[in-house]
Amino acid sequence: MFRHYPLGDSITDSPHSVCVSLPTMADVIAYEEKRLEVLAAFKTGYPRFFRNPLVSALAGQFSGQGFMKSADPLLPTEMAAIDLCHFIGIDTGYIVPVETVWTVRLPESERIQKRCRAFLQHTGCGLSSREAEAILERHFGHRCHAEELSLLSPDRNVDLIRQKLHAIYGTAAETDIHLFRSGMNAFYTGFKALQSIQLANRRDIWIQLGWLYVDTGRILESFAHPGTPPITVFNVLDLDELKQVLSEYGSRVAGIVTEVPTNPLVQTPDLEQLRSLADKYKAALILDPTLVSPHNVNILPYSDLHINSLTKYAASEADVMMGALALNAGSRFYDDLLGLVDAFGSPPSSADLARMAAQIGNYEKTIHAVNSNTCKVAEFLERHPGVDKVHWAKTQPSGYNYNWLQHREAGPGSIISFSTVCPVSGFYDKSMLVKSPSFGARFTMMCPFMYLAHYDLVSSTDGRALLNANGIDPDLIRLSVGLEPADAIIEELDRCLR
Repeated sequence: MFRHYPLGDSITDSPHSVCVSLPTMADVIAYEEKRLEVLAAFKTGYPRFFRNPLVSALAGQFSGQGFMKSADPLLPTEMAAIDLCHFIGIDTGYIVPVETVWTVRLPESERIQKRCRAFLQHTGCGLSSREAEAILERHFGHRCHAEELSLLSPDRNVDLIRQKLHAIYGTAAETDIHLFRSGMNAFYTGFKALQSIQLANRRDIWIQLGWLYVDTGRILESFAHPGTPPITVFNVLDLDELKQVLSEYGSRVAGIVTEVPTNPLVQTPDLEQLRSLADKYKAALILDPTLVSPHNVNILPYSDLHINSLTKYAASEADVMMGALALNAGSRFYDDLLGLVDAFGSPPSSADLARMAAQIGNYEKTIHAVNSNTCKVAEFLERHPGVDKVHWAKTQPSGYNYNWLQHREAGPGSIISFSTVCPVSGFYDKSMLVKSPSFGARFTMMCPFMYLAHYDLVSSTDGRALLNANGIDPDLIRLSVGLEPADAIIEELDRCLR
């Protein structure tokens, strides 16, 4: 049922896989410290953090023809290239069109190159591996990887995906759903659109509610209005601190951003109270239910923007990057957003749309099976003497808020975060489960999440103290339950926890 995957293995044997094996804690640390021998072993990686070999191969071909340096970025649209230039502080004259894509010929500056990598990571707008593969096939004799693809036209694939999501999200119209090339690109687009609306209303402060996914926070920090960094309120279960912040800065607050539930503590805020506060202070509310899937929670009515990474659950083969942004027709920002939400983002490639359309029909079936397994695994972990703390959607007191939002006959999603009694390396290194970032795949996987998302904090005394002060064990394991038999998952966990 489970087996060891070597360091750098793509798990699914697809060149487009978003999962890479990190089989030991030593490998995780070496990856975070960017040791070349570890990075050289990678066959793939999560695309916003690791350049896919197909994209590197295409860059190498273009470099050989003199169009660019091999380390220069490849981008799908001229607008993405322009945004990159503005972010890193160089003139747009560095932009060069190459075939059907764009590059920016970066100056020889480590600072600029580092800023470029940060932009691609935060905004998720880079060239996809399937786009690179198509150009390699068309011009350089590369043979494309065989995989199941929808045979419909790109427009029809967009319609099919929107139709499926419309039934899940509950939007007023299918056209209220907008697709982008990653979940973070959907968030970046929505944030920039609302920011432009709220700046016109003289509102420039954003609030992050909860300990959220790292790049959500990075976007709020990196693209904040100059001189107005975001305010972070970590406690999502007691909104008194949020009320104090709103009372002090309310006339300047542009919006509040949170996940439902949060990543990695799986905590659900009181959305009814949160919506009431946002309305009172005329702040926008951006909500992201990706951790458990919108199949499980009904949050569109509370949001002004609903963000969802389709890489998780919808693409259960873990080989497509895509995100969706949904508008709430009842939002006070709806009319203004209609003309803005497509202005800042990058749409998915036709090949990625074809791959998503081929998989999304399994979405509901995948979620139902995952929900059932997660309940059994979470209950096992809560009873196990080798486990210290367990966090999942049903953990009280936030479980009450979650149950109130949950769709009928839905469940908790795949995520269970837990702490082990013994040193984490003893458990992690021993396990034969897939050990990789990401979640929401058909296979069970896990990772030491804080090492991968916040290694700067985990690797320092002050950082670990900050995490502990916010109820986060630096050695927390984030488990994503898959479709294998629940008894088999439990047996493997028990073997490694004993």
